[in-house]
Amino acid sequence: MKFSHAITVVVASAVAVGAFVPSVPSTRMMMGASNTKTTSFSPLAMSEVVDAVTVDESAETFEFQAEVGRVMDIIINSLYSNRDVFLRELVSNAADACDKKRFLSITSDEADGANLDEPTIQIKSDKEAMTITIEDSGVGMTKAELQNNLGRIAQSGTKKFVEALGEGSADVNLIGQFGVGFYSAYLVADKVEVVTKSMQADSPQFKWTSDASSSYTISEENTGEPIEGSGTRLILHLKDDALEYMEPAKLQELLEHYSEFVEFPISVWKEKTEYKQVPDEEANKDLAEDEEPKMKTVPETTEGYEQMNTNKPIWLRSPSEVTEEEYKDFYQSAFRASYDEPLAHTHFSLEGQIECKSILYIPGMLPFELSKDMFDEDARNIRLYVKRVFINDKFDDIVPRWLKFVRGVVDSQDLPLNVSREILQKSKVLSIINKRLVRKSLDMIRDIASDEDESKYIMFWNNFGKYLKVGVIEDARNKDDIIPLLRFLSSKSSGEEYASLDEYIEGMKENQKQIYYVTADGTEKAQMSPAAEKVRSRGYEVLYLTEPLDEIMIESVTQYKEFKLVDVSKEGLNLDDEDQEERKKKEEELNEDHKAVKDYLETSLTGKVSKVKMTDLLAESPAALVQSAYGMSPTMQRYMKAQNVASGGSDAGMMGSFNQAVLEVNPAHPIVQDLERMVKSQGEGSAEAKNFAEMLYDVAALTSGYEIEDSGDFAQRILSMMTSKAKSDVKDVEVEATSVVQEHVEDNHENV
Repeated sequence: MKFSHAITVVVASAVAVGAFVPSVPSTRMMMGASNTKTTSFSPLAMSEVVDAVTVDESAETFEFQAEVGRVMDIIINSLYSNRDVFLRELVSNAADACDKKRFLSITSDEADGANLDEPTIQIKSDKEAMTITIEDSGVGMTKAELQNNLGRIAQSGTKKFVEALGEGSADVNLIGQFGVGFYSAYLVADKVEVVTKSMQADSPQFKWTSDASSSYTISEENTGEPIEGSGTRLILHLKDDALEYMEPAKLQELLEHYSEFVEFPISVWKEKTEYKQVPDEEANKDLAEDEEPKMKTVPETTEGYEQMNTNKPIWLRSPSEVTEEEYKDFYQSAFRASYDEPLAHTHFSLEGQIECKSILYIPGMLPFELSKDMFDEDARNIRLYVKRVFINDKFDDIVPRWLKFVRGVVDSQDLPLNVSREILQKSKVLSIINKRLVRKSLDMIRDIASDEDESKYIMFWNNFGKYLKVGVIEDARNKDDIIPLLRFLSSKSSGEEYASLDEYIEGMKENQKQIYYVTADGTEKAQMSPAAEKVRSRGYEVLYLTEPLDEIMIESVTQYKEFKLVDVSKEGLNLDDEDQEERKKKEEELNEDHKAVKDYLETSLTGKVSKVKMTDLLAESPAALVQSAYGMSPTMQRYMKAQNVASGGSDAGMMGSFNQAVLEVNPAHPIVQDLERMVKSQGEGSAEAKNFAEMLYDVAALTSGYEIEDSGDFAQRILSMMTSKAKSDVKDVEVEATSVVQEHVEDNHENV
């Protein structure tokens, strides 16, 4: 047999029996929705490819062929990326054996019903022998089952067990009995011993031994510690580079991570130190009879088994049976969030073609890891389980990234995992679960938004509002459901009074058909924006978009219901209460009436603005800078420049002339009228008029959210204006003083 053919047979046989991963109950979950026809293959039994050689009366040695040994090497060294999972796999197998025993104790006439105590799993390390022992009081195995279950690379005893039950039921739809998961033991061990005793009446105790190289042996075990009742004892002889797993603290860490919700008690043998109060003999030597004896604290060290999995998987219970306090306690313990109370939770299940149980939470505060990076790859939000056993929390496709803040548990037998259960594969099953999780998350957010206590949604929005904005940008399928949940500050807000688009519509003026907004760096700058002033002065409410993300997001929300969203900082603003033709005609008249100052500003500000136009929309400001229909706001320009510099580019002139703004001028303002007077009286060559024009541009830029490119030149203009004003004031004072002296002299002359 060629090596490549051996691998093909192993993989194909795994697909055929649906048992390549012992901890996976179905072919759908293990291999994804595969339609591959592999019925012509069958599992490789060690006894089918080798000849059994009897060593003595009590032990048989089975030799592996070279191809099988090489396939074993692939399983051990290439299948798993993290060898910590060996404990997850072996504990899962032990839990399945316990579950199987419990079921057979009720249904089987052959089973010995004497021992009906709850099955348990115990783990103990021996530093001297360099071993870890994992023992369960489950169903155990006969010699034939040892050979079939451990003598085949892709064999699942559990699958055959379920098949034997016909359609089976949820109670016995187990994760897996020995198979590929069993061989994960060789990730950390160079030799494995399996001591087992079946729960069948009068079954002897057997021992299976292999170093995964060339052979394994099966013999009756009469010399070692007997197993009471039934069960299986795995003894792992650790490799030299795996000695860390002998530490009880390491074993506890892995069990709490992977197996904290396994149904059966899992205990670890560990050393415990307690402190006791005992009489202090030295201090009590000269103690008087009526005095209280003096005490001292001494440590007392004991050894024994301590249960690791005390948390209960409340997602498997009916929602009507779980209290609010239990939901909160589970959240705080499962997600290590002792000081956080969730804002909302939802508990649901999917039944039918796909089975899934889940609990989702919206945190009360932003998780620490997301405070540094809103999409931190190390953030663990959704924990995936298969029948209580933790699989992973690094899957990106289970929910869209805009729901990164939602925490929860998903337990499904139908998750399309790869062979090692470390990668979630794309499939129809995943898509269905994804849709349901998104829907339930949106329902939770709506519930918070509709709560009578408005402070809850304010808290939610301040913590997680940016994620909803990302959802609008990235999730076209759910965008329409997210938009009503957006919140904005507005010209009618005070403090943190946010407004939704629906609330904006409710407060609209009669016959208003547009929703107005302005982008700015913060609420204060939005309030002083001349562009916002144009509509605010006419009684319209203006939404304030104060983050770079807002401008990207709003591009995806061009219309809400029948109302168009309009950026008031863009050129060509048309208000609802004006006729467009009349507006155009009026602006043409203004440009013609003030042509001198308009042309002068365009000449003086060449390279800074694309054009100058007169407008009567400005009420209090002399001028405003606005962008063309496709131009970027000043906030976005700064963001893009920062991104360019961060990537190694230069911010100098990166925008070119594309984003040069349009200067809109209010001819009714005294400053503009003064400039117009200077141009007419002093001519276009006037230094005073030139300085005045540039100051007008600078003020418009600052109030419109732009930065002054040449701060030194701006300072010089300010100083020049201050100096001119100071000289004028001094001259006025001198003239006034001269006049007073002259009047005083004249008064004295008259008196003489």
